[in-house]
Amino acid sequence: MRKKQVLYRNIMDHFMQLTAEERLKPGDKIPTEQELSEQFGVSRITVAKALRELEYIGMVTRTQKRGSFIRQDYDAKPARRSSRTKLPMIGVLLPFEEEIGLDVLRGVEEHCAEHGYYVTYHNTKYDPELERELLLKLVEDDISGAIVYPCSGNNNVEVFGRLIIERFPFVLIDRTVEGLEVPHVISDNKQAGYEMTRCLLELGHRSIAFVCTALREAISVSERYKGYCKALIEAGIAPREEWLIESDVRSFDVREQTPEVQMELARDKLERALQARQRPTAIVSVNDKTAMYIIRSAQERGLSVPSDLSVTGFDNLTAFNVPGIPPLTTIQQDFQRQGRQASVMLIEMCDRPEPFEEVRKIVLATELIVRQSTAVPRKSAAFSR
Repeated sequence: MRKKQVLYRNIMDHFMQLTAEERLKPGDKIPTEQELSEQFGVSRITVAKALRELEYIGMVTRTQKRGSFIRQDYDAKPARRSSRTKLPMIGVLLPFEEEIGLDVLRGVEEHCAEHGYYVTYHNTKYDPELERELLLKLVEDDISGAIVYPCSGNNNVEVFGRLIIERFPFVLIDRTVEGLEVPHVISDNKQAGYEMTRCLLELGHRSIAFVCTALREAISVSERYKGYCKALIEAGIAPREEWLIESDVRSFDVREQTPEVQMELARDKLERALQARQRPTAIVSVNDKTAMYIIRSAQERGLSVPSDLSVTGFDNLTAFNVPGIPPLTTIQQDFQRQGRQASVMLIEMCDRPEPFEEVRKIVLATELIVRQSTAVPRKSAAFSR
């Protein structure tokens, strides 16, 4: 089902591009179903579905025996297109193609399909400039709205601000943009950070480090740190500056982080943690990938996880279930639900003639999953000096 949806959308995209470039003009005849079936290598059923949808959005008119034509009143230029022919399409911008992105897309597509909206996916590759270009292109294409997982919380404030001013419907997921009140769907990161740290405290750990990219990189990161601090304080432990091991925000660039670079960063972070005056017996990692590299770095130093050092992750991604790495104690986020809730919110915005009086937001609960990367600290191997 999913594959067929992609195939018929490819046909739709093909004709949208031809009309936008004026290679197909109002009144022009388009190829027959048989010709399109051969051109795209798909069944005539798939072609027929694409043509029905193009007819629905006002691009194509179909006449028995004569064939299919671009409508005489169809205008591919968004600035001149009436609201009646506004494309029932949702653009989804994600900075990656991995497991999280597939779950988000699945959630978005499920709800959009139920309400007659198509979904286009765009990978921003953690590139703020590409994110900006894609956002502006989606607005220019006159689609109904967008769901965006921002590259970071610090980039493209002007673009998102302009979208608010122009009342272009959009919803952010996982993180927000610093300084702006925008509709968003996020996990309860503060509570998740709190529960993870409580788990380590209950095992007996009293020296716990927090390892992350950069606190300013995303509100999701800073919220997890707030939860970590809250748990420590409740346990009568003051958070120490030396326990916060973060990347330098000035040099942080996800695009440049090859596996070799990430391994080197993990070695540096572990070294900084172990040089602390009160060395940690446990590390809360900002995500599963960071946890995996920290564990590998610890193993290089002859440390056993979890016997010598407990390490936790965040996200519960199957990609990091790898040989030689103990199954991670981690936090499960429901990315599919994030995608679905974002699409519910967005379609409600698209269907309203006036904006909501208050900025809407949804905070989703997470789940703590305890596995084999954490254990009671060994008294004989205590790191405290």
